[in-house]
Amino acid sequence: MLKFFRKNIAEKSDEELVLLYQRGGDLEVLGTLYERYVELVYGVSLKFFKEKTKSEDAVMAIFETLVEKVRTQEIRQFRPWLHVVAKNHCLMQLRKKNHTISFDEMTPATQAEVVYSAGVLHPVDVLEDEPQQVALKNCIEKLPEQQRHCVEQFYYEDKSYKEIADMNGEALGLVRSNIQNGRRNLRICLEKSGVRTSSDW
Repeated sequence: MLKFFRKNIAEKSDEELVLLYQRGGDLEVLGTLYERYVELVYGVSLKFFKEKTKSEDAVMAIFETLVEKVRTQEIRQFRPWLHVVAKNHCLMQLRKKNHTISFDEMTPATQAEVVYSAGVLHPVDVLEDEPQQVALKNCIEKLPEQQRHCVEQFYYEDKSYKEIADMNGEALGLVRSNIQNGRRNLRICLEKSGVRTSSDW
């Protein structure tokens, strides 16, 4: 019977497992759900910490936070929601350790979170299916040249603001402005293309 139950929950969708856990609080259900995205969480953690051990510790710590978070929060899509939780966890840890570090000394990942505040996503993180990704790429191509270069370098090439400024011979303030304006223009373009966007980015 137990073996059948494990097989049964493994076949359920993310949304079904979220509801099942919220109703019963069974950690095996949550563990099954989390196991699907362990590599994602580890990858996010590694991007922030650059260390295997710290990233593995973060994977365990993030699961512990889910025990309460999943039961108390409204979750429409688990994967992008978990992505935000993982990034926020890493950001908080970095802030505790590096609270005296200036903005320009932060990693690109940390800069992104500081600039756009905890929980904010770039569209590349939340637009997962192929038609949406195609629409996103088309909209990026329509951006003004400076905005397009900054957006591509920051989000896709993992360059810091300072690196982009040095490469393009621009002031840091202009780089920030180009990325912020680029994000806004992407949202407008995507909505005109029929892609539903979120206030989270």
